[in-house]
Amino acid sequence: MSLTHDEANSALEAYFGPDLFTTEPTWSAVLLDQVTGMYDSGEELRDGLDLMNLRVEAGAPR
Repeated sequence: MSLTHDEANSALEAYFGPDLFTTEPTWSAVLLDQVTGMYDSGEELRDGLDLMNLRVEAGAPR
């Protein structure tokens, strides 16, 4: 079973925040297209994102 578009959308918004698709429309659309075929669940997607350390933490140096 692979991740559906809606499940991936929800997981990405939960990980990056609800404004992801408005602040980064091109990047997030490409990511959304790619992850639906790569992951089986939203939890697996979030684990993969954690391994890549893509989350922006509040107060993190830029």
